Amino acid sequence: MDLDVFWALLDESAYATSEQGERTSWLVSRLSSLPAGDICGFETLLSASRGRVNTFSHWHAAYVLCDGLCSADRFFGFQSWVIGLGRTVLASVASCPDALAEVPAVRTLLAVGAESWPDAAWPVWDGLAGVAREAFFAATGRSLDNALAILGHVPVTDAGPFDGEVWDLDSPAEAAVRLPRLWKLSGGLEEAA
Repeated sequence: MDLDVFWALLDESAYATSEQGERTSWLVSRLSSLPAGDICGFETLLSASRGRVNTFSHWHAAYVLCDGLCSADRFFGFQSWVIGLGRTVLASVASCPDALAEVPAVRTLLAVGAESWPDAAWPVWDGLAGVAREAFFAATGRSLDNALAILGHVPVTDAGPFDGEVWDLDSPAEAAVRLPRLWKLSGGLEEAA
């Protein structure tokens, strides 16, 4: 599976469905009709895409967006959510976590505030992590993890570990300096005043 097909599948899943559960099922169904090698390719590309937003800076951005309610598990789901927003959004956010402030879905979430989000509105897509595994089993009756191991690929199953500097995620000063646009949108500047 090449990168264009990977992104086309994700884009089609967004257009063909109205909510995440349906989107997850749509992807499983579509992937399970493909050759096993393509399903492995999807998982490999998903892991690579996730790696682009698997930094402490990205976790900090998710933490600010989620008003401090972003555990490592939720951050893993957040990475999938960012991927689900599309190739352009992923590229922008991968290069600068503060670019989340320009994403319409993020602006909508921040306008409402995390305390008002229903469960379905949280910026996570937990189901994406299992799509290729389900599809591979449906197509072959075998484990995707075994197939990936034979190919020398270790699937990403959680967030981290992080290389480099870490800081206090709860620090308003760190957020204001490291994520100025996102921090301002989240109301952080008013809180600090």
